[in-house]
Amino acid sequence: MKKVGFYIASFLLLLVLSACGTKDLDKAEVLAKSIEESTALKSYSIDMNLDIDTDGMEQKMDITGDITHNPDAMYLNMKMEALGMDIVSEMYMTKDAAYMSMFGEWIKMDTEELGISSFDQLNEESMEKLNQFTEQIEMKEEEGKYILTLSGNDETYKTLIEDYVSSSMGSDLASSPEMEELLNSININKIDLEYHVDKETFIQTTQVFNIDLEMEMDDIKIPLKMKGEATISNINGVDPIEVPQEAIDNAITEDEMYSVSESMNVDEIQELSSYQVVEPTHLPEGYVYTEGYYDETMEMVMLSYDKDPNNWIMVSSNPVEYLSLQDMDGDDITVRGTNGVIFEMEDYVSISWEENGLLYEAASSSNELTLEQVLEVVESIQ
Repeated sequence: MKKVGFYIASFLLLLVLSACGTKDLDKAEVLAKSIEESTALKSYSIDMNLDIDTDGMEQKMDITGDITHNPDAMYLNMKMEALGMDIVSEMYMTKDAAYMSMFGEWIKMDTEELGISSFDQLNEESMEKLNQFTEQIEMKEEEGKYILTLSGNDETYKTLIEDYVSSSMGSDLASSPEMEELLNSININKIDLEYHVDKETFIQTTQVFNIDLEMEMDDIKIPLKMKGEATISNINGVDPIEVPQEAIDNAITEDEMYSVSESMNVDEIQELSSYQVVEPTHLPEGYVYTEGYYDETMEMVMLSYDKDPNNWIMVSSNPVEYLSLQDMDGDDITVRGTNGVIFEMEDYVSISWEENGLLYEAASSSNELTLEQVLEVVESIQ
């Protein structure tokens, strides 16, 4: 889920970086001038929001930040809400590397992993793709701006969607057979795009998008809905962006961040953990311990208890300095004699609480367990 934040940020940037001025102009002339001005931008600030619904699984992201050119650099502050968690992170990016702060760690990534090899190139490529649909675009004028809109479910619009998806997934995955299969399966139900272009400067100041599509992988259809808005301001007024020395000196690689040890039993995990590893003493019938892991970067313990692939319980714990109850999204609940948070979505339920300086989470995905049964597991932990 951590990478979700990276991918979604890259997707939004593709929308915003396409941004970039009187006789009456037609839509082709307005679009051409906007493309021209996009290559002349020196810097700007961004404010974006995105709501994603993937087959009923909802995610929300809000991003603010600054972008400069010559040299290319970027700073983003991101907040993502998904699966009952609020994840806040920040990112610095140059042409050579990206540094993201998440869960108390700085992570260094290759810029190409976010699908960005040249900011200026992205401006031109994104707008040139839109330029292919000049005839389908409609334009109206309001005070101080042109509004360009593109709507429908024409299969040729897939070109726009493929570009956003593949770029946001990174160069390696985008070129893989699996990604090619996924992109080829895209079926657009409806797409609504709206672009606001300033009449004086021809800078693209706002983009509003609402996309409803369906993809298929391994014969499983995946409905996906995306809607949001991106605005830019402070044109050519951003100060130079510098990556903090702390990030450069302390950043770990993605492989180090996401590396998890091989499955261990509880005694083996206890040898690595600095705190007491606890387990549930009561499990629903048919559920047994199947695997356990220890993540050194967050000092996180993860214990899994499964009945079958579709019915499982996971109990995790980590020191609150990495992730705390304030980071969890949901409703209030009293659990184990203290305040907690519960998040429910269809067959998934997550219960979180703090105890002895640790954040605990008991998550379950099951079409047969009741909330009362999950709470019994929580109360039995010792």
